[in-house]
Parts: sequence; structure tokens; C-alpha cells
Amino acid sequence: MSENSADQIRIPMKMLASTLIILGILVIGAGIATYVIPAGQYTDAVRDGLTVKVYSQVDPAPVPIWKIALAPILSLTGKNGPKIIVLLLFIVFIGGSFSVMLKAGIIPEILNRLTRMFAGRQITLLVVTSVIFALLGSCLGILEELLPLVVIMVPFALRMGWDSVTGFASVMLPLGFGFASAMFNPFTLGTAQRLADLPLFSGLFLRVPLFLITVVVAILYLVRYVRKIEKDPSASPTHAIDEQVRPTLAPEKASEEIKNLTAVIIYILICFAVLAAVVAGGPVVPLLQDLAFPLIMLIFLFMGIGSGLIAGTGVKRVFQYFFRGMGDFVGAIPIILMAFSVGYLIDIGRVMDTILFYLAQKMAGMGPHGGAVALYFAQMVINFFIPSGSGQAALTIPILAPLGDLIGISRQTVVLAFQMGDGFSNMIWPTNALLLIGLGLARITYKDWFKWILPVQLVLMGVCIVFLLIAVSINYA
Repeated sequence: MSENSADQIRIPMKMLASTLIILGILVIGAGIATYVIPAGQYTDAVRDGLTVKVYSQVDPAPVPIWKIALAPILSLTGKNGPKIIVLLLFIVFIGGSFSVMLKAGIIPEILNRLTRMFAGRQITLLVVTSVIFALLGSCLGILEELLPLVVIMVPFALRMGWDSVTGFASVMLPLGFGFASAMFNPFTLGTAQRLADLPLFSGLFLRVPLFLITVVVAILYLVRYVRKIEKDPSASPTHAIDEQVRPTLAPEKASEEIKNLTAVIIYILICFAVLAAVVAGGPVVPLLQDLAFPLIMLIFLFMGIGSGLIAGTGVKRVFQYFFRGMGDFVGAIPIILMAFSVGYLIDIGRVMDTILFYLAQKMAGMGPHGGAVALYFAQMVINFFIPSGSGQAALTIPILAPLGDLIGISRQTVVLAFQMGDGFSNMIWPTNALLLIGLGLARITYKDWFKWILPVQLVLMGVCIVFLLIAVSINYA
């Protein structure tokens, strides 16, 4: 395969540089915040026989300048260190695996077959896959695990005559919005309901219409954009770079030159079946949930190397392609480290609890309707610093659920506000490392993505507020 083809899975240097500049500004801002915002912490206290969270200020802990400068490396020593390491390995192994499948001609040939199969039915395919991805996000809590599909869907969109934005959004938009409007998501919804002492997955009667409306809005937005691009390709924010990449997508191996192509496809489908079993089994088997990322990493590793060997590429070339692919993804490492540095600095500066305390104080005087809406926006702010649904739930729900009791907001409504505030902002905050990596692989700048997704985010923000007002009015329980 040509070098241009190989570049399809490499984050362009200009895009990498602009992303690191944005993250660098955020890291500096987080460091400054530790000098401006008082340090504080919540501790457990027993009152009237109940364990409650009580806030108190503690000794200031401003982060030294040298620690701010070294935060990307020091974040590996923080509480998220093991998660960061697993994520780094996940990304580079994915790069190696897809490099093998791309350079061996497997992905181009699969794209050929898909293009022929769905010729004239592209919109139907887009709608069907969007519904499937949304259900995976909503019911199983899948989001980051399917990021590797961007490497396939972006070239597929270009072959269909669309653009990179469509390829990226066709995966991440329904996954992310399905995740946010969860019906059974065990990671955010399940964790939050357990912490709020609610029955698991209760309150479904309001979350089902939320999911349906969200999916309809997302699909309509995506289809409308596709129609616009079909009429005027130059309207795409990635038009210039797409026109450079599109000629490289023609396969340089005909199907008959790939040995055992049918066997390769069957092997890849088996790997995806095992992947689905791991993801679906997570909510049922706690060990699978804990090991999900490492297992998915190994599945993609075996998928890439195994498919290359079955295709007759040869052991030496397979491993050459694999290690070159790992090198292509090295640019993702500073993105991940910089993104996690923001939360790391806020954590060691001991200001996150203070931010949460001030937000809770503001909500306390707003009444139930205003408080519920404020809670939704507060969760969006907190998600900027803690881009982990379960981690955010563990921090905020024990504090905000009792606060809701005091101001007349049911705990189910508190969980709904958390779920929406956390979920929808995953698709827009630059502290979400995997979002930035996905954008880099799709050759979409964060600025272009922000402008593209903002209109639908505002529409869904209005939908969320309406659902929260309804939840308060009916005492959603």
C-alpha cells in the first residue's frame, strides 16, 4: 500500500499541534485555579443516625509551577494513572492492528464490498447503523470501545461521496447521544441510581421517550447534513483535506490478490462477535466490566495480526505494519496525557470539592424547577474536569441527592440531570481525550467539530430542560 494510504490512520501534525495548544491553555488554567479557588473537601459525618457529606475548607494546596509544567507525566502517578496507561496501550495497539488491515489491503477490499452492497441505499444504512449505535450506547454504555470504527467509517463515508465529518459523526453521534439518553446504561445510570438508593434502572417511563426523541433529533440532523454535502461538497469543513485523501482510497490490491479473503472476513466477524460478548457481559459479570478495556485491546490485537496472516501478508510484513501503525498513533499519547492533566491538577489542588460546594449552594436557593435545571448545567461543568461518568457519579450523587431532598427535587430527577449533563457534554468538551483522538484520526479540527455539533447540542439542551421541568412537576420517582 502507498504511504498516502498508510497516512489514513495517522493524526496530522498540524491538527495535533492545534489540539495540544488548546489543551495546554486548559492545563495552565487548571493550575491557576488552584491559586484562586480555596481548597476544600467533603467528609462523611453522622447526623440523626444518617451518614451525610459535610464540606469544610482545608489548607491551601496551590500546585507549584514545575508540577503544572510536568502535569502530563505526573498525571500517571495520580488516581487515574492505571486507567491512563491502559488507554495509552489501547490506542497504540489499535493503531498497529488497523495498520495491518489497511496495508494488507483488507480494509480497502471490505470498503469496496460495502460500497457496492449499499449503492443507492446509503441513507438507509446511515439510519439503521445510527439506531444500532444509539441502542448500544443507551443499553450497554458503549462509547469509547467503538472509537476504532472511526478508522473504517471515515474512509467508507468518503467512498460514498460524503465527508469525514459524516464518517466520524455516524459512529460517535448516535453512540454519544444514546449514552447520554440512557435507558439501561450500567456505568452512569446504574452507578448513579445505586448511589442515590434507587432501584436499578427504575424510572424507565420517562427515559424511554427521552431516548426516542434524542435519536430522532440526531438522525434528522445527520441526514440533513448529508443531503447538504451531497448537493454542495464544498460546504464541508473538511472538504479540502477530504479531496486530498479520497484518491488514496482506491484499493491497490484486487480481491483475488488477497489470499483467503472469505476466511479473513469470517475471522474478523468472529472477533467482533467476541467483542460484543465482552461488552454485553460487562453489566452481568463484574470481572468482565473491570477488564473490558484490556480485553477489547487484545481482541483488536488478534484481529489485526490474525487477519494479516490469514490474508497471506507474511509474518515479517505483518509485524512491520503493526509496529509502524503503533508509531502512527504515538501522536495520541500527548493528547491523552494533556487531557487528563486538567483533572489531575484540579484534584491535587483540592479545589474540585469547593467547586461542587459552591454549585450546590447556588442551587439550594433556586427552588425545585430552577434547581433541577441548575443541577443539569452543574454536571456539565463538572464533566469538564472529570470526564468519567462513574467517577463523576461517585463524587456528586452522594452530595446532590440529599440536597435534592431538601429543595424538593426527587432523587430520580437528580440522577436524570446527572445522566444528561454528563452524557451530552462528552461530545463537546476538549478534556475528553478520546473525542480529540477520534477527531484527529478523522482529520477534523476541534474548532470545526464544535461549530458543527453546537446546533444539535443546543436543540437537545432544550429537550433536556423540558424533561427536567416535567420530572419536577410530576415528582419523577
